Amino acid sequence: MDYILLDRSNLKRSPIFDSLNLPVRSEPIDYNIRGFIKPGWGFVRDIFRDNFVQERDLGASVAAYHQGSLVFELGGGWFDQSQTKPYDINTLQLVFSTTKGLVAAAVALAVQQGLLDYSALVTKYWPEYGQNGKENTKVSDILSHRAGLPDINEPFEMYVNWTVMIHKLEKMAPSWPPGSAYGYHALTYGWLAGELIRRVDPKKRSLGQFVKEEISDLINIDFSIGLPENREHLVSPLVLSKAMTNGANGSDRTIFTQFNDPRVHRAEIPGANGIATAWSIARLYSGLIGDLDNGGFKRILNEDTLKLATRSNTPKDEIDLSMQMQRSFAMGFLLYDDILPQFGPNSFGHGGFGGSIGFCAPSKNFSFAFAMNRLDVESVNDQRIGPMLNRIAEYLS
Repeated sequence: MDYILLDRSNLKRSPIFDSLNLPVRSEPIDYNIRGFIKPGWGFVRDIFRDNFVQERDLGASVAAYHQGSLVFELGGGWFDQSQTKPYDINTLQLVFSTTKGLVAAAVALAVQQGLLDYSALVTKYWPEYGQNGKENTKVSDILSHRAGLPDINEPFEMYVNWTVMIHKLEKMAPSWPPGSAYGYHALTYGWLAGELIRRVDPKKRSLGQFVKEEISDLINIDFSIGLPENREHLVSPLVLSKAMTNGANGSDRTIFTQFNDPRVHRAEIPGANGIATAWSIARLYSGLIGDLDNGGFKRILNEDTLKLATRSNTPKDEIDLSMQMQRSFAMGFLLYDDILPQFGPNSFGHGGFGGSIGFCAPSKNFSFAFAMNRLDVESVNDQRIGPMLNRIAEYLS
């Protein structure tokens, strides 16, 4: 028997399951590759293994759902550069802007609950925001990077202080009239969207707590914005690839080091500091488009809300003023029709600095996630996951 098929109908991860750490193949395993894979999907394991053979990855995990059920979940490599501890399926990883997809899901859920309206003015919910030319900003402008506040000039140590960042954003003047153009809001997106949720939540929870109670706990995923201190030991530290080490300037290296700081992990920096497993990210996206585990968990968003949340708010061929490239954003989600055409229309998700990603393809009823500790020049078509995604698309066709 080449592959081990586990009964994952009960997805509450018990200590017994965690301790199994079962190998995918029956023969001796190198590169610490362990996990779960359904028959027919073995090619994923082979491509995943090749990333370690070619030294593209130090430690990584990958997972996917098809038709609401887990089809593979693999971890491999090493937890850190000492190479004394395996990177496994329960290893937690900071995933940078892959977090933005979770924030987008949280805002969509608030819309579904009648707490927010994408077309409403931000000042309806957050009156103090209407200063210095931001009075006509819509919720949709914040979600689709059209708010005109792509950067904030504050010391990094201020990023862990939610109140300070919100007050700064309230007072800022936009770089362009809100709604008239778009430019990627790498960090400010998270505080802006998160404050909207905090303002309308009847329980006055932080964004991280809202996410935990309204999403993570309900579909049983491990995806945090604001990591509990007692879970820090599970977080694999980020490292730079040779290419990124050679190309990074002093400022980039400093920021990279700061995101390994446990104090940053405990803070809520929703544009960039989500911490998760690949399984949790893939499960989140599967739960956005349908029920999970044969109806055992109901979908997070209904079809009408999903259509609103994934409708493009970027005019065709408009150039991102921050990144100087063309991409299409919906309500916080990056649209992948042009980036991953092999997965059919209406695919959406979000990637993160260094190479992590989570996305789903509704037309295939498929979701995918990849997380890793070695940061490299990221692209969904790079050698780490590009060949894997192409083979998966062929398999699903």
